[in-house]
Amino acid sequence: MNKNNNSSTAERILDIAQDLLQRQGFNGFSYQDIAERVKIRKASIHYHFPSKGDLVVSLCTRYVDQFLERLHQIDRKHDSCLTRLREFTLIYSRIIKDKEKLCPVTMLSAEVEALPNSAREHLQRFISETERWLGQTLEQGKRAHELQFSGSFQSQSRIILATLQGAMLVARASGDRGHFQGVADDLLRQLQPNPARPVSGGRTGQTLAQA
Repeated sequence: MNKNNNSSTAERILDIAQDLLQRQGFNGFSYQDIAERVKIRKASIHYHFPSKGDLVVSLCTRYVDQFLERLHQIDRKHDSCLTRLREFTLIYSRIIKDKEKLCPVTMLSAEVEALPNSAREHLQRFISETERWLGQTLEQGKRAHELQFSGSFQSQSRIILATLQGAMLVARASGDRGHFQGVADDLLRQLQPNPARPVSGGRTGQTLAQA
């Protein structure tokens, strides 16, 4: 029971910390903010996460693991590479349904100099593994004549990730959530051999935990 309770409390702390991070950034919240939301003493938070650095490392580990598992789920559910890419953009679309929130990786990247090395390593893992997944998807789609683009798979994967991350920032700054969706839809149209063909819908997967 104690182990289960400890695990549950730690997860609740991480849930609230992630929500605050996505709204206010790493330096925008304190343990007091978490304590008020979880309704526990700050000492209880320190018991699970002795420092804010420990907390952010745990947050990064959890979020990156969840995100990469979501990509594996997309692969298992969809044969179409175009649909896989569409599902990829939907991960971000679901996050910015709340116009006050951004992807945790986007928020942390803006404050990377304040992060522990372990947290930076997880951010780098997110980028490298996500770009690798995008590159593989693009390569498979091009070989199947489902996708078309110029340049290498690697450069195109970097363009896609950077464009979507940047579009989230602009959408938040402008207060226009439709801005992001417009950018995402344009990206997908440009990757199709026939730009006039509608983007394949496919089946929508489950949302990313705590996104």
